[in-house]
Amino acid sequence: MKSFDQLVQLSLPVITDVPPMRSLDDLLIKSCKDYSDAVRLCLEYRLRRMSEAEIAGYLGFSGPHLAKVKMGKGYLTTDQELVLQRICSNWAIRQYAARRETQLEEMIEKTEPALSPEMQALVSRLVEEQLSQRLETRAA
Repeated sequence: MKSFDQLVQLSLPVITDVPPMRSLDDLLIKSCKDYSDAVRLCLEYRLRRMSEAEIAGYLGFSGPHLAKVKMGKGYLTTDQELVLQRICSNWAIRQYAARRETQLEEMIEKTEPALSPEMQALVSRLVEEQLSQRLETRAA
């Protein structure tokens, strides 16, 4: 598995010469049933035309592995997701993940009993602390 620095070095010539990043239409994101749909959507709406074998090479693996990811039988690391989205000039995978997170939050809110304002404040503070710790860890 290649490190983030290795992935960036592999793809640097390509990602510095791509159109600006863009979000895809919400209807497209809503059409994704799972992670592999989001990966396929990202690839389908890439602005720069290059083969999937080339893209796989920039991600540090072979074309057949990318095919497995598209079929839901493989995965990308977070670093590979970032590079793929940059190569494709869209945030499809990120948008899909954000939509799923929102759906999860809505499900939790529907099923959990109402918390007192004090407990809600405590939970919110703990969640914010956890998120900031994770962001700091990713940034490091």
